[in-house]
Amino acid sequence: MEELYRNPLLTIALSILALVMIGNSGLQLYMLNCPPVVIEKELSGIRTAYGSGAAAFTCGPLIYIDPTDEATRYRVLRHEYQHYIQNAILSPLGFAVCYSWEQYIMGKPYHENWFELDAARAESDRIAFKIFDWNSKKILEVKP
Repeated sequence: MEELYRNPLLTIALSILALVMIGNSGLQLYMLNCPPVVIEKELSGIRTAYGSGAAAFTCGPLIYIDPTDEATRYRVLRHEYQHYIQNAILSPLGFAVCYSWEQYIMGKPYHENWFELDAARAESDRIAFKIFDWNSKKILEVKP
C-alpha cells in the first residue's frame, strides 16, 4: 500500500477526486438547506446546454435570470427553482451526469429531456418559495 502513496501522480489524482467529492457534497448540503442565489443580469449571448439566448439557467446553487416582467418572472423562476431542487436531490455532479446522459447519450431534444419536462410541469403548480436575491442582497419570497 505504501508503494501507491509514493506515486505522485496517483496521490495528486486521488487528492483532486477527494476535493471534487467534498465540494459536490458541500454544495448539495447547502442546496438542501438554503434558498438559491438568484442573479439578475442580461443573458444575451450566453451559451447553455441546449444553445444560447436562454431566459434563465441554473448552475448549482446559482440561478441566472434575464430581467423580465413580473408575470414571466414567476414562471421562469419556478422553472429554474425546479432545476435547483433536482440539483439538490441528485447533487450538482449527479445532476450534470444525468442531464448530460439525457441530452448526449439518449439524444433527447430540449422539450423531451426529462428534467426539462419536470421543470415545465412545475411552472404551473403555483407554490411560493424563497430565494436570495443577489442584486438586493435580501431573501425574498416569490409568489404566483
